[in-house]
Amino acid sequence: MDKAKRRLASALDGFRSNHSKMDISVDERVNSEHCCLKKVVRFGFPDESRCLAYDPVQRLLAIGTEHGTVRIIGEVGVDHILRHGTDHGVNHIQFVINDGSLITACSNDMIHLWNYRLKVPEIKLSIEMNKENVSTIHLPMNSKYLYVGTIKGNVYFVSLDTFQLSPYVIMWNKAIDLSCRIHPGPVRQIAACPTDPSKILIAFERGIVIQWNLATKEVDRFPLDPPIKSVSWHYDGKQVMTGNVDGSVSVFNTKKTSEPAHKSFPHGQTDCRPIPNIDWKHTGENEQVVVFSGGMPTDDGLPPPALTILKASRHATVMEMENPIISFITLQQVPYNSSPQQPHAIAVLLKHDLMIIDLQTPGYPIIESPHAMDLHESPVTCLQYYSDCPSDLIGALTLVGYKQRKKGFSERQWPINGGHGRECATGFQELVITGHKDGSLRFWQASGENLQILYRLKTGSHFERLEELESSEKVSHAIKYIEMCLESRLLLVAGISGQVTLFRFAKSETTNTIAVVHIPNLCVTSNSSIVDERPGLSSQSSKEMKRQKKVVSRDSTASPDTSDASGDERIVPFKVRGAPVKRPAGYQPELACLIPWPSHVSSDMVTSIALNSAYGVIAIGTTSGLALVDIAQCALIYAWSTAELYGSDPTPAIQLSNQLSDASSPLEEEEPNSELLDVHYQSRSKSPSIKSRGMSSIFRRNTSEMSSSARDKFSPDRPDVDGRSPSPNVAGKEVEDTNQARPSSRSQSVKGGIIRRLTKKRDNISPGCLSEPRNNLIRLNTDTRQKSLDKRPLLFKAQSVIEQHSNGSPRGEHPKESPSLSRSGNTSSPAVSTHSLEKLGLGESVTSVQFIHSCSKRNEAKTSPCIWIGTSTGAAIALNLILPQDRLVSTVVVAPSGTIVRMKGQILLHAFMDEKFCIVSPASESYKESSRESKDSGSPEKSVTNKIVTKPSLSPAYSSSLDCSDEVNQFLIVVAENEIKVIALPSFSQAFHYKTEEIPLVKAVPTHVRGHPVLMCLTAAGYIQVISLPSLRLLHSAQLLPRSVDVDDPICHQTAFSEHGLGIFMTSPSEMEKYTICTELAEQTADSMGELYVTCEMPEAPKSSSFLKGVSSIFGNSPRQADATDLECILSGDKDKSVIGGSAGMRSIARTIPGPAANMDRAHASGISAGQAAQMALQNLNERSDKLNAVVDSTENLKNSAMNMASRSTKLVEKFEKKKWYNF
Repeated sequence: MDKAKRRLASALDGFRSNHSKMDISVDERVNSEHCCLKKVVRFGFPDESRCLAYDPVQRLLAIGTEHGTVRIIGEVGVDHILRHGTDHGVNHIQFVINDGSLITACSNDMIHLWNYRLKVPEIKLSIEMNKENVSTIHLPMNSKYLYVGTIKGNVYFVSLDTFQLSPYVIMWNKAIDLSCRIHPGPVRQIAACPTDPSKILIAFERGIVIQWNLATKEVDRFPLDPPIKSVSWHYDGKQVMTGNVDGSVSVFNTKKTSEPAHKSFPHGQTDCRPIPNIDWKHTGENEQVVVFSGGMPTDDGLPPPALTILKASRHATVMEMENPIISFITLQQVPYNSSPQQPHAIAVLLKHDLMIIDLQTPGYPIIESPHAMDLHESPVTCLQYYSDCPSDLIGALTLVGYKQRKKGFSERQWPINGGHGRECATGFQELVITGHKDGSLRFWQASGENLQILYRLKTGSHFERLEELESSEKVSHAIKYIEMCLESRLLLVAGISGQVTLFRFAKSETTNTIAVVHIPNLCVTSNSSIVDERPGLSSQSSKEMKRQKKVVSRDSTASPDTSDASGDERIVPFKVRGAPVKRPAGYQPELACLIPWPSHVSSDMVTSIALNSAYGVIAIGTTSGLALVDIAQCALIYAWSTAELYGSDPTPAIQLSNQLSDASSPLEEEEPNSELLDVHYQSRSKSPSIKSRGMSSIFRRNTSEMSSSARDKFSPDRPDVDGRSPSPNVAGKEVEDTNQARPSSRSQSVKGGIIRRLTKKRDNISPGCLSEPRNNLIRLNTDTRQKSLDKRPLLFKAQSVIEQHSNGSPRGEHPKESPSLSRSGNTSSPAVSTHSLEKLGLGESVTSVQFIHSCSKRNEAKTSPCIWIGTSTGAAIALNLILPQDRLVSTVVVAPSGTIVRMKGQILLHAFMDEKFCIVSPASESYKESSRESKDSGSPEKSVTNKIVTKPSLSPAYSSSLDCSDEVNQFLIVVAENEIKVIALPSFSQAFHYKTEEIPLVKAVPTHVRGHPVLMCLTAAGYIQVISLPSLRLLHSAQLLPRSVDVDDPICHQTAFSEHGLGIFMTSPSEMEKYTICTELAEQTADSMGELYVTCEMPEAPKSSSFLKGVSSIFGNSPRQADATDLECILSGDKDKSVIGGSAGMRSIARTIPGPAANMDRAHASGISAGQAAQMALQNLNERSDKLNAVVDSTENLKNSAMNMASRSTKLVEKFEKKKWYNF
C-alpha cells in the first residue's frame, strides 16, 4: 500500500512538473563555427627528457622526450613543440646545421626529417627500419648522409635528399678483430673526423672502439683494456680522447691506436664510476677544455651526479647535480669542428631541469633562463588562471617579487637566443597561480605567450605540525584550492589537511599576528544530526564542542595556542605560530581556519571554498558540512553539518539595527501550495511549544562577546527541527544545562532586537507516533558514514516510515525526468526527500559554494545577498545573508530561504545571468591602502550588487515572438555531473535542460567566445565541451586529455578555465599548456606565432692548416683524403658495385615514408573531379583542333611552295633547253 501511494504521489509530481517548464525562444549569436579547440603554447620543463641537440648557427636548443614530443627553445617567447603522430619516445635528435631541418629517431625505429622553416613545423620525410633497431645517429657537418647505428652493431647511411638507405653498410663482424669471440654489442656512438670525413669512430656497448675508413674500408682498433665508454676528436683530427670505464681519460694518436699516448685519472686511481660522455674543445687561444660526466670515486657509496670541467693549467672543477645527468652539449661559437670551437657555455640536461653553465665567468655560474623550467620544483597540486587580471596587480606582484629574485646567477645574457619571439595575440593580462605540494604558491605572468615568475608565497610558514602527527603522511602543506579576488587582492588558500588561510596584500612590511578560527567538528554532527539523543548524553556538551571557544584578534599581540583545541577532543594537525612577526611586503597571512580531524588516520578535507570581499565572508565546504567565517571580525559566523543545511533554523544573532528590520524573513511570507521544477521549499512550524533537540547541537558562535550576547537573547526552548518532543529526562537535563549557561531568557520584544527564526511546520503529533520509527532510525544511523551499499534499502524503508507518519500523507521519490518541487504552506512535508536522506547515510559533502546577489524564494522578485551551496548528492541549497551596517560591531546573519534545487549527480557549478542574458559575477571590493577599519565599517549597500561580465550588445536576446523580460529577473545555471539546467528566477521555472548522463561532467565554468556567453565543460572522457548560454546547445566537443578522469581526479584541480575562452592544464607533471576554444583567438594566435628559422649566413669554413698536407699524400704512401664529393660517391655506391644487394637490397631493411606535405601534393594531383576532367578533355580537344588546323595550313603552304618551285623549275629547264650550246 505504501508503494502504491508513493507511486501515485510521484505520478502527480510528474504531472505538476510539466507545468514548471517555461517556453523561451532566444536568438543567440554564437554557433559552432566560432568554437574550436586550439592548443596555444606549452610551458615548463619537458617531462621525461631523453636527448639534447644544439644548432650553433641558428642558436636553437631541441629536447626530445619519452612522450614523442620535441621542444625547441630560443630567445624569450621562442618555445615551440613538435608532436609526432604517435607517443613513441624520441631517443635521438640532431640538427641539420643552419638548414631549418631537424632529425629525430623514435623508439619505434622511425627516423623523421622535420622542416621547421614553416611557422608550423612538419615532417618532410620518414624512414622506418624493418629489420634493425636504431641505437644512435650522427650527422657530420655539411654531410649529405646521416649515420645510423643499430642494436645489432651495424652502421647504415641514410641520404638526406631522398631519405633512403645507402647500399654502403658497415657490418659488425667486419669491424671487430677476429680474435674477439663475443658480439661487441649495440653501437653507442659514432664520431666523424673533423678534417677527414672518410674516417669515423664507432664505439660499441662492450667498450670496443674502432676507426673505420669509408674510402678504403680499413680498420684501426683501440685496446680493450680498459673498456671505452665515450670518444671525442681533437679539432686537428690527429688525436682522440676517450672516457673509460674505470674513470680514466686517455688520449690516442690516430696513427697509432694500439696504445694511449697519455692517460690520466682526474679523480684519483681509486674505484671510480664510468665516464659515459666526454667532450674535447679548444678556445681561441688554443686552450683545451675537457668536459665529462661521471667518473666520480665510489669510496663513500654511490656518488652524486656530477659534471667535471678541466682546463689547461687549472684544477678540475666538479659540479654536483641534484638530478641525474641525461646529456650535455658544449655551446660553441664556431660551428666547425676542424678549428678551435671557442666554447662559451655548457647546456646540461638533467632529469628534472635544464641549466646553462657559463664557461667565461670564473666559478662557472648558472645563466638564468627566461623560460620557466622550474615549474615542477615542487609538484603542482592545483592551478588557478585569470585571463583578465588587472595590470596594476601584475605590477604590484612584480614589484614585491623582485626582492625574491635568486642571487648567484651569471650576468651574461641567455645564449640560446635564436628565432623570433611570439607576439601577444590576446592582448590580455594573464595571471597563473600554481599551488605546490610543499605549500608554496607561485604567481606567473602568462601574457605574450611566455611564462614569467612574478612572486612566490609560502603558505605553510605560519603553521607547525603537532608532534604526535609529525610522522603522518596525511599531514601536509600541499595546496588544494586557491581563490583570489582580483579587485580587493584578497587570497584564500586551502590545504589538503584542513587548513585554510586568508592572505591580504600589503605593499610594505608589517608586524602582526594571525587570527585563528576553530571550525567545529562537523563529522560528529553529520553522523548524529538525524539521531535521537541517547540517555545520559548532554546536548549542552555537544553544543560546547561545536562552538568556538577562543578567538585571537588580528591586532592582538598574544600568542594563540591552538594545539590544545580549547580543551576538547578535537584533533588539529597544525597549530599557528602566534608570536608577532615582521612580514615582508606582499601577501601576508591574516586569518587561519583550522578544521579538526575525526581521527588520527582520517581528515575532514576541504571540498570547496569561496571568498567575497564585498560581503566580508568566506565559505569553507568540507566532506561533512559548511562553515562561514566573518573576515571583518575574524570570527566564525556559523557552521552546519550537511544534514543541517536542509533544516530551516537560522543562525542565532545578536541585536540587529533597525535598518535591517525590513529584510525579508521567511516567517513573514505567505506561501501557496505549488509544485515547480525540482526545487524543494522547507516547511516551517509557527508553534513554539514543541521542544527542540536540534538547536542545542546547531548553536554555534565564535567570539566570547558574541556568545554571551547570544545567550542573553535566545531562550533554550527552541522547537525541534524534526517536529518531536524529547523525553522528559532529556528535556529536563537540557533545560537545566542551558539555564546554567544562559541565566537570562531570550527576549522577543523590540528592546531585545529583531530576531528571526525559521522552524518547521508540523502537525501536532503525539510522541508515541514516532517512537518506533525513531528507534529504527537510531539503529540505522549509528555509524552512517561507514554503512555499506547493501544496507541502503533498510535505511530507505525506515526513513519512508518516518516521512509517512510525520506528514500524514504519503510521498514517493521524484520522477527521473523532472523531479518535482514542493513548497508547503498549510500542509506538512519533509524537509529532505528520502532519496537525499539515503545518500546522507553514505556521506554528503559540500562541493560547490557561490556568493551572489540573487532571488532565493519563489515569486519574490527582491534580490538580496545569498550563498548557493551544492552538495555531492545533487542538492543546490540557497541561504540568505543579512549584512549589518557596522561590521565591526555586528556580524552577518544567515537565514535559510527554504529553496533546494534537485539535480542528478554532484553539483559542480552555480552561475547566474541577468534578465538580458548577461553573465553576472558577485560583487567585490576594490583594493585600498587605507586601514582595514575604514574598509570594513562601510555600508554594504554600496557594493553588494552584482557585476555584469557580458557586454549587453553581445548578449543573446529574446525572439520577437516572445518576451519574458517582465517575468524573469535572473537565470540560475546549475551544472551537475549528469545534467545542466537553466532556471528562471524568481518563478523557479525550468527554461532549458541539457542531459549528460552518458558521459558525466567533472568541471564547468561560464566564459565568453567572441564576447558571447558560453559554458566550457570538461567531461569524464577528457573532452572539452562548449555549450551555449542560455539555450544549452552543444557547440563543440574535442578531446583535451588523453585519458578519462573523475570528479576527484587530481587533474581536475590541475585544469583551470578562464575568461575569453582560454584555459590551461598540466599536460605532464612538469609542463602546463594553454589552449583556447575561440576560433577567432586561435587564428590570432596562429598569425602572431613567432618563427624558429631565421636566415643566417653560414660562417666561412676554416682553411687547410698546412700546404704540405696534399703534397705528402702525393709523394707519400698515405692515400689521399676523400673530400665531400668523393664521400657522396662512395656512400651512394657509384664507385663500389660490389656492395651487398645494391639499392634494391636496402628496401627490405628500411622503408621510406613521404611526409604529410608530399602526401598532400599527391592528393592534390590525384584529386580531380569529373567536371575538372571533362574540362581538361575539352581543352585538350580544342588544342588538338588548333594544332590540326595549323597542320592543314602548313600543308597548304607547302603545297603552294611546291607548285611555285615546280613552275620555276619548268621555266628554268625550258630556258636552258632553248639556249644554244655554242653561245658563250
